[in-house]
Amino acid sequence: MLFPSPLPSLEEIVAVGSSLVVAAAVEAATAEMDAQRLPRARGRYFQRRERRSMTDVYNLMGDLIFRRAFRMTFDSFWRLHAILLPHITLMTLKTKPYEIKGGRGGGSYSLPPIRNGPITTSIRLGAALRYFAGGAPYDIMCCFCIAYSEVLVSVWIVVDAINACPQFCIMYPESLEEQQRIAAGFETASTPGIQNCAGAIDGILIWILKPSLMEAKKVGVDQKKFLCGRKHKYGLNCQAVSDCRGKIIDISMKCGGASADCLAFEASELHKRLENGLMHEGYVLFGDNAYLNTPYMATPFTNVSGDPNRVAEDSYNFYHSQLRIRVECAFGMLVQRWGILRMAMPRKLTIAKIVAMVNALAKLHNFCIDEADTVVPPIHDRDHFFMMNNSHGYVGGNNNNTSDEVTTPPDLAHGGEHFDEIHRSRLRAQQH
Repeated sequence: MLFPSPLPSLEEIVAVGSSLVVAAAVEAATAEMDAQRLPRARGRYFQRRERRSMTDVYNLMGDLIFRRAFRMTFDSFWRLHAILLPHITLMTLKTKPYEIKGGRGGGSYSLPPIRNGPITTSIRLGAALRYFAGGAPYDIMCCFCIAYSEVLVSVWIVVDAINACPQFCIMYPESLEEQQRIAAGFETASTPGIQNCAGAIDGILIWILKPSLMEAKKVGVDQKKFLCGRKHKYGLNCQAVSDCRGKIIDISMKCGGASADCLAFEASELHKRLENGLMHEGYVLFGDNAYLNTPYMATPFTNVSGDPNRVAEDSYNFYHSQLRIRVECAFGMLVQRWGILRMAMPRKLTIAKIVAMVNALAKLHNFCIDEADTVVPPIHDRDHFFMMNNSHGYVGGNNNNTSDEVTTPPDLAHGGEHFDEIHRSRLRAQQH
């Protein structure tokens, strides 16, 4: 060569060698990732995962964190799983039906392969409980090593399984013995020993986003019927009756958030049963002044506070509220336990699905009450962070409960305490 190039320096040799090492490492990492992903027919990639069982999750979390994350103890979880196992299995088969094909003689067939292995019923139940508690779907998929779509599929499988389980049916009892048992519980909580209270009734707003015009037409009302003017939120008026422990013994969601508690109650199946003589002689429900006083509904006296001539009525109102607050405590425990009720329900959910989910949450609430789990644990820190950063906001609550006196969050309570839709002549007739 006429003009030979100078020899490279030591620094240049080291720099070139380092870049080659980095390039080789990147190429090796890329090859390893490609080896774990197999191309699918639609151009997407299959992500290889190792399923994590509920026992693995429990061993990682421990007793305290597990109860905060799943809103129940590890033992209670497995008792719940044992009850729901046949129903979850059935709903899973209904969700992903597989058509049996064979030859002329019937042939033989096998289920399609699942590359990462099947998702067990316990994983589906655990994923649903984490979602109900207010957990982010992306956190849930990482916790159990399942796909994002499978998290949502698991939620609705569990919702359908809970609502299909006859053991969790919620309906006010007809028998005299059951009504006596409910009244006995309220009697122990009453200072003067009121003996005829067989349930406390109230309403709570189930927060939803503004439903589409098509969805509103599907349920037969206008979009404005879902707007609660007192709370400035769209929602459903949920009417519920609870016993002294806070267990929900009847629930109904037939009206939008704009409806008064009185009309929402009259639209319920319970009201029809009460009109047909459901309550045995002497027993009544205790409700606030949002309801009308009837032979089966006891409401407080009005305009008696501070009146020296009506001291007895004022005292009655005090002891009346002492029992009526039990249903507010039931709502408080329900919302505190299942954080999804603190946020607006996702927009894509239909009204029917929202009603089904709230019914399932009420049944899970009753299961926890039967498990003697009446003190709701604080929510998990990650769930609280996820709710606080929700784009539509969230409803705050007391996160440090030390007793059973957990009342309904103010942003969801007393939304239907008005009589705007009730004719005045009817109100005067009821007062007299």
